[in-house]
Amino acid sequence: GAAKCFYGFVGFDCVATTGEEAKNPKRDIPISIIVSLIIIFLAYFGGATVITLMWPYYLQDADAPLPYVFGEVGLSLVKWIVSLGAVFALCTNMLGCLFPIPRILYAMGNDKLLFHSLAKINPKTHTPLLAILLGGGFSGIMAAMFNLDQLIDMMSIGTLLAYTIVAVCVLVLRYQNPKPPTHQASTVAMLINGSAQPQLKGTTATSFKDIFNL
Repeated sequence: GAAKCFYGFVGFDCVATTGEEAKNPKRDIPISIIVSLIIIFLAYFGGATVITLMWPYYLQDADAPLPYVFGEVGLSLVKWIVSLGAVFALCTNMLGCLFPIPRILYAMGNDKLLFHSLAKINPKTHTPLLAILLGGGFSGIMAAMFNLDQLIDMMSIGTLLAYTIVAVCVLVLRYQNPKPPTHQASTVAMLINGSAQPQLKGTTATSFKDIFNL
């Protein structure tokens, strides 16, 4: 239940792997992650609200709620349109999941954490071809060996573990490398404790730009 709901938010972290491709990653990547999370939440919240108002939640099909609800209310055409859209959405989701893998392998190979051959760039396509083939091939093998429930549980546990490790590493780095508070950190602290109004000059938009480094 909760693990599958959490897996629905997976994908926003793919933006963080495109730092070398962004023009201004220090500004664009945080904004992209926050906006993507907001869009995902609104999409899930809106969809769940609509189908719950259309049909009682305890009578819905847990595996395919949208086609089932439209079929029960007599909208057969919409049911098949939604089913066809789900097929295309699965293809899009597959591309989104495979998108960061070659870049992660390339970065690790470039740092010599993995085989350095993974960091080789194809002269024709200008992409890490070996990393792409390895990531896609391994994903295909995993999809052929395990059923859907096992894959979802495996991905959910792996994602939660990865996010937990990242959060712990951020705390460790914070206390290993103490730095004096910057203007941006001071702005955030004053906004939190409520002392920003008498000390900060400018509008709310200015403070927002300072926080998100715009």
